[in-house]
Amino acid sequence: MSKDSRIVAETSRVSRVILEQKHLRLLGSESWVFPLQMVEVNMKTVVRSQMDVLMKMILMILERLEVKQPSEISELLAVETIFVEHMLELMMHNKMVGRIDTTYKLTTSGLEHLKQGTFAHDPMDEKVELAYSPFHNDVLIRDYDRSILEEVEYVPDFTFDKEVKLSDIKELEDSKVRQMIENTGYEFIVEKGQKQIDEISSIDMKDSLRPVCLEFHLHDKTEDTVFIRVWNTWTGQFDLRFEDEINLKKASKLRTLYEL
Repeated sequence: MSKDSRIVAETSRVSRVILEQKHLRLLGSESWVFPLQMVEVNMKTVVRSQMDVLMKMILMILERLEVKQPSEISELLAVETIFVEHMLELMMHNKMVGRIDTTYKLTTSGLEHLKQGTFAHDPMDEKVELAYSPFHNDVLIRDYDRSILEEVEYVPDFTFDKEVKLSDIKELEDSKVRQMIENTGYEFIVEKGQKQIDEISSIDMKDSLRPVCLEFHLHDKTEDTVFIRVWNTWTGQFDLRFEDEINLKKASKLRTLYEL
């Protein structure tokens, strides 16, 4: 099936869905493409889990007492010294405990861990691919159940008004990128804790796509109003962001265009 016939077929399918509402009449339709950035986000994630009982007890002792040897803790807790030594090494590695001269000391990080009752494991390097729309200033989730219509040469680009700012994902705050990753359904639940994004390391552009949107001009016979609906073939949904933009600048002209 050619790209031309695919657009015709998808336009026909979506229009049938719209016209299930008997009070609506289809006046006409258009198709156009919009820019979509395919990016790879490199990040460091950290798993936080409930603190081990032994770790918590050691931190509580270091908060209250001056300790020079692991054996002093093992005697207080009645556990083997080797377990205390292992736990102290782990906490020093994670900067929860430090040594000043010969004394073990609880760090600010260790105190915070103790208050929260959680333990942050070593950071892991991970990456995730996102489809970012500069117009929506958000990630668009692809509908994998349908073929995506994109890179159609004869279909025009959507005309953005000059006052519409198309943001670049690399210009966004890390907090916004984190939120977008979470909104994609990225798996943050792990077997023994909660995974969190600790740092956005880099954002690399992989590709620039031009997905097709289908624009439907409609007449509500009951209300005698004209309006526009936009079907985004990337998401497989009606696109409210585009609809708001287009209705604002075009809907009032449709009555004259179709001589209603």
